[in-house]
Amino acid sequence: MIDTLFFDAHTHHLPQPQTTAIVSCRMDEKTASSYLQAPFISVSLHPWYLTEENIQSQIDWLVQTIQSDSRIVALGEAGLDKVCDTPFDLQIQAFRKAIELSETYHLPLVIHSVKATEELFALHKKYHPAQAWIIHGFRGKKELATDLIRHGFYLSFGKKYQEKALSIVPADRLLLESDEADTDFPSFYRQVASLRGTSFDSLVENIKENANRLFFNR
Repeated sequence: MIDTLFFDAHTHHLPQPQTTAIVSCRMDEKTASSYLQAPFISVSLHPWYLTEENIQSQIDWLVQTIQSDSRIVALGEAGLDKVCDTPFDLQIQAFRKAIELSETYHLPLVIHSVKATEELFALHKKYHPAQAWIIHGFRGKKELATDLIRHGFYLSFGKKYQEKALSIVPADRLLLESDEADTDFPSFYRQVASLRGTSFDSLVENIKENANRLFFNR
């Protein structure tokens, strides 16, 4: 359970003061301080770093780490990216495996999605996941946010976002994150609370409730 003021749903850095954070780590980061010192981890199968040669070793590492490290509270980021150089069929193969592992080990799935919404919806329909699917770093428009929410997704917002999209997300589907950015969480929370027409304290409690339900209730 969260006992700090702020929650960071997805980051690549160690937590700031007063912040509980889930640090996303890939296999090639397993000796980095961010991985070794992180209190909570999401294990990554990122589409940018996939090759035919390393996909199986990455999957093997995911399984071994999930089974052996009690800090693991999520899987991802994983997903689909039509802009990167990784062959799309390889991305689909890896993402299907990430879905299966998410379901097997009862871990929320943190998703990196770029121009692949139709494929994402098709896979969600095919697998009918019991675990939460969370779009991290969501920057899309209100219409896409509405569509994702209708399909059961959660949305996690960082410093760059569309105001109309952030304003319409139901309170029980909302998360906030720093990702790669140097984020001042007190200011960020105040900004988001103002935009959504709620109080700072209400937003803090809302995010904590979502975080505890999704990540710390296993």
